[in-house]
Amino acid sequence: MRRLSCGILLAVMGLYPTWALSQGIDCDTPAVDAEPGSVTWTQRDLENISCAEQRLMDTYANQAFDPAVPAPLRDTFREPAKHAGHRFRFDATTVLNRAGAELAVDIFRPCTADSCQDVPPGLSIDNGPYPTVLIVHGGASNRQLHWWAAQSLAEAGYLAVAFDVAETSGGDHGIDAQDMLDWMFSDAFPFPHDLNRSRVGIAGHSQGASTASLIAQIDPRIQAFVAWDNLTALKDGWEDDIGIEPPADVQITKPGLGIGADYYFVPIPYTEPPEPAPRNGEGGRGRGFSPHPKDLGYQELRAAGVDTMLYVLRAGTHLDFTPTTISPSSRYGEAVATYLTLAWFDRYLKGIDDAELARDAHARLVEFTTFDSSADIHSIGSGIYDLTAGNQPYTIEGLSICERMSFYFRSRVSLRHPDTGARVATEDLRAACKSGMPGEAAAPPAAPVPSPEGARFGGALSLEGLMLMLAVVGLRRRRVQVANARNFIYR
Repeated sequence: MRRLSCGILLAVMGLYPTWALSQGIDCDTPAVDAEPGSVTWTQRDLENISCAEQRLMDTYANQAFDPAVPAPLRDTFREPAKHAGHRFRFDATTVLNRAGAELAVDIFRPCTADSCQDVPPGLSIDNGPYPTVLIVHGGASNRQLHWWAAQSLAEAGYLAVAFDVAETSGGDHGIDAQDMLDWMFSDAFPFPHDLNRSRVGIAGHSQGASTASLIAQIDPRIQAFVAWDNLTALKDGWEDDIGIEPPADVQITKPGLGIGADYYFVPIPYTEPPEPAPRNGEGGRGRGFSPHPKDLGYQELRAAGVDTMLYVLRAGTHLDFTPTTISPSSRYGEAVATYLTLAWFDRYLKGIDDAELARDAHARLVEFTTFDSSADIHSIGSGIYDLTAGNQPYTIEGLSICERMSFYFRSRVSLRHPDTGARVATEDLRAACKSGMPGEAAAPPAAPVPSPEGARFGGALSLEGLMLMLAVVGLRRRRVQVANARNFIYR
């Protein structure tokens, strides 16, 4: 039997405080290489799980939240009323969909010189018209959970429209997104002179990501899209119930960025490399509880010769993109998603008319050193609590771009240079990143093998793997105890 650390044994008993287990764990520095089944592998895996829950732990310790709202369902630091007229312009309205249901809508626009005061350095001050992005939330979610994206886009010079789907549990995401686009392009849209109709993109999370993946390819009004967990294949096992399905003759022509994550809703141990992964009955969605390929949507775009990128977040979860502040998620997922989303739309929306910006955005996507401040200037949400300064939002400037990628799942890229058309491509972006620059595209991975429905882990569990699972259960129990002590709701 391999020797287990005291920390793991105490965690198994539910006696070891989560914050203590995190002491000595550095989620910012390069991850060590490890062989499956080794003590190093197990320790690295446990540390990655801890990193996947840092934002949750920070929330427990953050005394800056309004005490009247001890368990906020959204990031209260981003309430639009706190920042409108200073960082962006904000309006709320409602729209009727084709069934007559009322959809709540948030509209974020960049500041103009006469509409905002004391605009922070680096934020957009522009009269428009603006490239525009429609944001689609996921299942059982809402538009407010993507204020981080809508506000960041507006501060970067985009008009951002976010809305609540009528039936969030499924069936309406696609048709409501179509109705929203029809409204935006109609005379009923309240700011027609601010919307650049020839520069429109779509972004979405979860079911919203599948919606964005489909709507972008079938609606000629869309030029580019971003899918937050994850790019969805349209021709290879479409599974999502969003009210519309891919046409049999769907053409893949629009560039798409996918941002995936190590884990789904709850971090789980990997006792073996989870990739290459079998199919899990989730079709081409690139997400799910059981083992699944994350790159099917990426491969579909790549095979069509369309620019695409898949960036899988190290220690990220499916909830990194929805900061409810009561869910497991990593510290840096939101900031990295902001960085990549802005770079993508700068390249494929704004960059259509601005060659210099297109080159700059391309460099942000493929020249791998450290993150710049392009995401940090938009970081105003929850973070780490400082006794003197209060809430300190997360920042990523100076962190290694390579090391924010998953070491379990391959990130991939296939992009053309905006000037020369030369393609930068690799099927192992993290390895290429660490060695300098991506090389030529490798062949797509072999077709995955079938697996029993519901399989969850990378392979048969060793005793050490079983103990690791028990450790995670212990952490869960301790987490609930801490949450209850501070009147947080954990679910």
